[in-house]
Amino acid sequence: MPFADSPSRPRILVIEDSYLTAAAVCDMVIKCGYEVAGTVGRLESGLEFVREHPVDGAVVDIDLHGTASFPICEQLKKRDIPFLFLTGYDRPYPMPEEFKTAPWLPKPVDHREFGVALAGLARTAAAEAGRGNLVLERLAIADWLALQPRLERVSLSAGEILIGAHGEVTHLHFPITALVSICARRGGGKAVEVALVGRDGITGVGLMLGNASSPGLETMVHVAGTAWRIAASDLAPLLEQRSSLRAALLEAVHEFLAQISETAVSIGSATIEQRLARRLLMVSLRLGSRQLALTHEALAQLLAVRRSGITVALHMLEARRVIRSRRNLVEILDYEGLARVAGSGHLSCTEAGAFPSR
Repeated sequence: MPFADSPSRPRILVIEDSYLTAAAVCDMVIKCGYEVAGTVGRLESGLEFVREHPVDGAVVDIDLHGTASFPICEQLKKRDIPFLFLTGYDRPYPMPEEFKTAPWLPKPVDHREFGVALAGLARTAAAEAGRGNLVLERLAIADWLALQPRLERVSLSAGEILIGAHGEVTHLHFPITALVSICARRGGGKAVEVALVGRDGITGVGLMLGNASSPGLETMVHVAGTAWRIAASDLAPLLEQRSSLRAALLEAVHEFLAQISETAVSIGSATIEQRLARRLLMVSLRLGSRQLALTHEALAQLLAVRRSGITVALHMLEARRVIRSRRNLVEILDYEGLARVAGSGHLSCTEAGAFPSR
């Protein structure tokens, strides 16, 4: 059962199958200055609670009426929600490798020891409270609290296809440290990159426009990293219920379409040198780094030009002293100079943000 929705203090979920023990733990949580998000005593209700309610931390009993609570721990871990074990079992206890580093408290627990452990959870929750994606950062707190329980934090691998060119859109992704390339592809033929999505945007925009299939756009992970994602089946009812959330995500769709439009203009009117300069700026600003691990071959494929054209364009940018190119690495030396090469007509205001210092 849920107890509190206030975001002012960390919300702690108590997972315990004994009513009396759960009541005592809730009392300690409150005395330590935290909110009790709720209490659950069975595996199914715990999984449902984590999916449906915002939680900042959890106190977990290992045994729930004879069933291990590890599936709940797995869902907590996927959502970056810190937790500690409060159990009658002694160490060593056989448990999955990924949970062995979680704090472990024995029953009965000392109040002071419990308070120290709970404070550790609160510090971890505070450190991880940043949403990491600018679209999510702009959401109103009510919309964020409605969306957060349905978000799953995932690791994305370079080259991973998130959405095929005409595939079904099953998830909406909010990149954090990952960088995603959107390419227009005809059948099995050559593809050309039309947009880059990093922590500034979202993927799977067709879901926001009421279409669950991709319109010939392939969504591929360009740089490995992390992202939040939400299943299409979870997003749809939220969009119907919360007009402000829909409006915020549609703003991200508008920015995505604007980038595609600017890319079309760049492809049709800019030189290879200008297009390359723009792409280097886009990657650097989204990754927050001056040093970019890029090969000539990859750049040629993404820009749909010959590899020799990329080699010449890199040499021209080096001659202008705006970059330094080494094997599989490009370092940006002069952001303002590179932006001038890209041309004001080929660089959006979104891409003209603060330049990374490193």
